[in-house]
Amino acid sequence: MGGHVAEKLIIGNKEITSGCSSDLAVATQMAQQAVRYFGMFGEDVSFISRDKNNTSDTHNGDIDMLVKKILDESFERVQKMLSNKDKELRELSKQLFLHDYLDADQMDRIIAGKGLSQEEKDKKVRDWDKDKDGEYLIKF
Repeated sequence: MGGHVAEKLIIGNKEITSGCSSDLAVATQMAQQAVRYFGMFGEDVSFISRDKNNTSDTHNGDIDMLVKKILDESFERVQKMLSNKDKELRELSKQLFLHDYLDADQMDRIIAGKGLSQEEKDKKVRDWDKDKDGEYLIKF
């Protein structure tokens, strides 16, 4: 969910990529299993229903609505967390764009506001591409 929300915050809805589609599929599958197979969130769906084909359309609809609610709440929670760390998210995105790979220590330093060493900065794999007006093509 975090990758999807980060993309929306950094590059916007119009430029969203399919890169996070597997993350969304896994999140959806996990929410479906939590409700259908493990009986979690039982206030809204009262019994475990392992086989979608042998369950009423009404009950399957209730499960689908609950899964959507779980995913929507997760999205909102992640969006709030990342929005509160906008500066750090943008710097992390910028450095990932420039370097393609960051280790955990580098990410921790960027998030803490310490940044990369000059030696690490010099190891970038690409430069900023600017448009004719000198603007970055990706807004960080």
